[in-house]
Amino acid sequence: MKVKTFLLTLGVGVVAGGAIALMLPPQSPVRNTVQKAVDSMEHSMSSMMQ
Repeated sequence: MKVKTFLLTLGVGVVAGGAIALMLPPQSPVRNTVQKAVDSMEHSMSSMMQ
């Protein structure tokens, strides 16, 4: 259970950081990379919670 809590906390931190990075201009390569990482993390988190 502690590992699941740790991963959930880690995921929330990554998503929060990604949200801040999404404030970059839409054409930014950094933003595109971060968006892909956030999408992947959201998918992983939703899969883990099921």
